[in-house]
Parts: sequence; structure tokens; C-alpha cells
Amino acid sequence: MKNKLLLALLLLTSGLANAQNINVFTDANNRLHQFNAGVFEQIYYQQTGNVFVGNEYVCYVDSKGDIYVNYEGENILLAQTYNEIHVTDNLLVMKTANVIRIFDRGIKHILTSNASAYGFGDSLVVFQDAIGGYVKYYYQDEVRTVAMVVGNYPLTANEVGSNVFVYRDNTGNSSIFWRGTFHSLISTSRSINFACGQDVAAFNDPVNGTFVVFDNGYVIDAEPQHAQNYACGNNFIYYKDNAGVHKVYTEERVTELGYDMQNVIVRDSLVVFNDVGITKIWYQEDVYQIFNVKVTAPKIDGGIMAYYNQWGGVSAFVRGKEVEITRQKVETFRLQGNTIMLQYSRTAFAVWWNGKMYDF
Repeated sequence: MKNKLLLALLLLTSGLANAQNINVFTDANNRLHQFNAGVFEQIYYQQTGNVFVGNEYVCYVDSKGDIYVNYEGENILLAQTYNEIHVTDNLLVMKTANVIRIFDRGIKHILTSNASAYGFGDSLVVFQDAIGGYVKYYYQDEVRTVAMVVGNYPLTANEVGSNVFVYRDNTGNSSIFWRGTFHSLISTSRSINFACGQDVAAFNDPVNGTFVVFDNGYVIDAEPQHAQNYACGNNFIYYKDNAGVHKVYTEERVTELGYDMQNVIVRDSLVVFNDVGITKIWYQEDVYQIFNVKVTAPKIDGGIMAYYNQWGGVSAFVRGKEVEITRQKVETFRLQGNTIMLQYSRTAFAVWWNGKMYDF
């Protein structure tokens, strides 16, 4: 039994790792290529339109305008036109007119043909169906109804996180959906600005005057006064308290970043900020410093931050370590999961993956 459990755990871990090892590029002949865990493969032979990359798939618009998803080596037709496409770690969400389609681990779903509003995260999609006004959500292969709402439900992007969303009924009750269950947050008719992350949420309580966090099933007063601003990442909440101190809350622990932080970016599992001209990073309750360069316009995904270095090449903060990817000047680069695609010229490409460079 122990051996079976260990094997299952190893397979699960392997599957999660492989799911973040995809990147793409288009060569000088306009052919679309995929890098997947050390292997290059051509997935489309003609010029493409837009290309969207997730952790487990590549979505592209072909030369005729059709939308395909390449998943586990197979090109799957998703639709023939679209208005919006959104990529998350797990889901591909597409809107065509009032139709919402998703692609979830190889399976296509049409959630509704009459959407009036929608929001999405890594594992869920929330929407209002114009017929009947029902607010519904997709989660774990099922569409469920929350409630019928008269008129348009004001669904905003900051009220939907990776695995959570906030629902406000017409009597002033606000609750949060998390792991299949709704948890009560607050009851008031006053306006509230919620922020949602992976499994967390935050808001200023207008009734008690506190700053409140929802953290893995618990509703907690993190501060006795309102926060000046706040944002949620992967299981943490960044905020600036009433005294102007920048802080990060995670699992009932608080890290103080300091005063007068500039250019604060909260994304994925990182908080990136400038402190007296120095770029620093909060990651897993520690603060790291990037040496010899002030980072501008970084790309962030999966605990990695990639950026142009002083030579015009690419360096990266990789889950606690500063790594020089290349000093050779690049035209562009793409960070995706555990990979960084480097384009040196129209004909020269390489992909950095798990500390090793793969030339194309």
C-alpha cells in the first residue's frame, strides 16, 4: 500500500512539473514551434494570428481564422471566431458574442450562450446568464447556480480570484466561494472593494473600521484600521496599512517591507518593489534584493521574475536565486511557467529550462 501511495504521489508531482514546461515561438518561415520539457516540435506550418500559452496547452489562431488548442500533441478545433480569449494556469476561457466556451484539461465546454457578464480564475468561471438572470459558476467540471438576480449583476474582475469569488446578494450579504463552499464575510449595504487571490481575499470593513482578510477558510481582522490599499496574490495579501507601512500577510504572519515603496507589483507568488532605487522581491516570507540593476517591466510567472539585464540579455529571479540567463542581446523573450524563450534574431532562438539552455 505504501509503495502504491508513493507511486501516486510521484506521478502527481511529475504531472504538475510537466504542466509548466511549455513555451512557443514562430520561426522565420512563420511556422509555430513548441518547446515542451526539452523537446522542440512544430505544431503549425503556416502563419498564425494570435497565440496564447497556458501551462498545459498552446492556443493559436490559424491562417483561416479558426481557433485551435494544441494539447498533449493533438490540435483541437475550439471555435471559428472569437471576441476575447483569456489564459489562466488551468483554463482557457473564450467569449464569442454572448457565448462563453472553456477548454479544461482536454475537454471543451460551452457554459452559456447568453452571458451578460463574466469573470474567471485559474480553476473557475463566474457568469450571469441573461435568460433568467441566474448567476452561475463553473468549477470542477460542473456548472452550478448561485441565485437569480433581477437586472444586471455587477460582476467585477477583482471579485474573482484563482480559486475564490465573492457573491453579494440584494440584501447586503457578502459571501465568498472557496473549495466548493460559501463562507459568510459581511452584511452591510455600504460599498466594499474586495480583492481576491488564489485562496485568499481582503477588504476594508466599513462597519467595524478594520482591515479584514479571508485566509483558507477563516475571516480575520488583520489590522484594527482600514488599509490604504491592498492586493492579493497566491495565498498572501499585500497591503499598505493606515500608518503607511507596506506589509504582506500570509497565514496569520505579517512581514513588514518598509515605508515609501515605489512601483509595487503584486503578481503570482511575488511582491516586487523599488526601495530607494533598489529592486527588491518578497517571496515566501523573505525579502531578496536584485543587485547591479534597477528592474523595469519584469515578466512574472510561477515564482520566477525575468527581466532585461545591463547587457541587453536576460536575467531572472528564480524562486529565491538570482540567475543570469544570458548576456547575449535578445530581441525579445517570453517567460512561461518554468521556461524562458529567448529570441536573438529572426532565425535564432533558445529556451532556458530548469537551469539549462536549449538552442533551436
